Amino acid sequence: MTIWKISVQEACVQTLIKQDATLAQLIDKIGDLQIQLRPNPLKSLIRSIIGQQISVTVAQSIFKKLSTAINDHWTVNQLLQLSESDMKAMGLSQTKINYIQNVLSAVQRGQLNFEALYKMDDNTVIKTLTQIKGIGKWTAEVFLLFTLQRKDVLPINDVGLQRSAQWLYQTTKDERKVQLAICAEQWHSCASIGAFYLWEAIHQNLLQYDTIYDIPNNNKN
Repeated sequence: MTIWKISVQEACVQTLIKQDATLAQLIDKIGDLQIQLRPNPLKSLIRSIIGQQISVTVAQSIFKKLSTAINDHWTVNQLLQLSESDMKAMGLSQTKINYIQNVLSAVQRGQLNFEALYKMDDNTVIKTLTQIKGIGKWTAEVFLLFTLQRKDVLPINDVGLQRSAQWLYQTTKDERKVQLAICAEQWHSCASIGAFYLWEAIHQNLLQYDTIYDIPNNNKN
C-alpha cells in the first residue's frame, strides 16, 4: 500500500491556510491526511472506469471480483484472458467492458505508454488519456491525483467535491460547481491538497453538520 502523507505543517497546506480562511477551518478540524494512492496505472484506470456513474459500494464489489478473477495480477495479457461473459457475470455493463477493452488495446498498440505519462505535464496527460473512448476528464484527473501524485488538480465535475464545497462555503446547489472553479484558481499550485480535504470531510461524515462551525472540537484527528 502506497500512502501520500500530508502534514498540516508542509508548505502547500500552509499556503492554502493563508489563501483561504474557510478551507483553513476545515484543515484545522481534520489535521494531517493520509491518502491511499493507486500506484499501478493500469489497475488505477480500470478501477476508475468501473466506478463511473455507479455507487461506491457496487463499484467496490465489481472491482473486487475482477481483481480476484485475475489473482490481482494487473497486466494486459492477464485481463485479456477474461471473456465478456466473465466480466458481465461480475456486474460490468457492455459499455464498461468496451471501455476496458479500449484501454487494453491502447496499451497493446503503444498508444498508451504509462512510463511516458509520468514525464508529461498535467494537461498533456489529460489530453493523452481522453483520446481513449471511456476515459473522460474526470477519470484522467483522478489518475493525476491518485497515481501520478500531482499537486495542482481539482476535478470540478466530481459530485462529491461539489457537495463538500456546497457545505463548506454555504452555497446553493446551483452555485457549487462555480465555487469549485473559484477554489481551483485560489488554490493554484496546491489544488490537489484542497481536494483531498474536501473529500475527507465526506469520509468523516462532517457534512451531517449544518456548517463547519457546528463540528465539535473533539472531531479533529
